Amino acid sequence: IPGEAQVIDRIMEKFAEIYCKHNPSAFQSADTAYVLCFSIIMLNTDAFSNSVEKKMTKEEFLRNTSGIDDGKDLPRAYMEGIYDRIVS
Repeated sequence: IPGEAQVIDRIMEKFAEIYCKHNPSAFQSADTAYVLCFSIIMLNTDAFSNSVEKKMTKEEFLRNTSGIDDGKDLPRAYMEGIYDRIVS
């Protein structure tokens, strides 16, 4: 579908904004929620796409998402839980 990436991007931006408005202590900024959403979509695609031969490891996911909360890492247990729930 032409323009699909832009539509997804706008949805993720709005979701991040509203999520942070209703959960003000969750992240430092809406940018964190946006990047986390994007990372989750990428992990899901990686985990379940037959065209991806080398799947992302937990350590790679953690490394890819390090520093996303205004330069700080989100809690390791939180990020590991996200990884585990998606790939299992």
